[in-house]
Amino acid sequence: MSYDISDYVDVKTRIELLYKKYENASIQFEFKGVMEGNPDFIWGIAYVYRHPEDPRPATGTCSELAQGKTAFTRGSELANLETSAIGRAIGALGIGLGKSMATKQEVNAAQARQVTPAAAEPDPWAKPDEDYPTVPQCLHGNMRRKTGLKKNGDPYAGYVCTVGGTAEECKAKWDK
Repeated sequence: MSYDISDYVDVKTRIELLYKKYENASIQFEFKGVMEGNPDFIWGIAYVYRHPEDPRPATGTCSELAQGKTAFTRGSELANLETSAIGRAIGALGIGLGKSMATKQEVNAAQARQVTPAAAEPDPWAKPDEDYPTVPQCLHGNMRRKTGLKKNGDPYAGYVCTVGGTAEECKAKWDK
């Protein structure tokens, strides 16, 4: 799917616009580490000070896959994270906003993450087995297929309620 990115501004342009408007501006970045609850992602915060005594710097937070999925992102994960956070912090000042807060780089990265069904890697556990020839139902409708690896590396697969994590959650139906 193609998306028109002509009205999105890149981070380089946002930085140039920032220094044009605030010649004493300062950009700082703080790497926060691995995201709690989702170790596949790292995150950080950028701070943009308009002048040295700026009491309320603009901030921009961002997360990035800890292991890049493409030849372009692999090995540059932290740099990509920093760039995105900086672009968002400058955007928080209202600088370089085109269609949205997102920068041209963020839109391009989101497009690259989109996988067409024909190109998607097949999920070896996604096909229903003999116990569940169709998608099971619970009190809330169709259940959602969930697959992954246990802490010991063994695969798991099954169907879970769509209101997971609440008191109304129905019992999961795990493959045997």
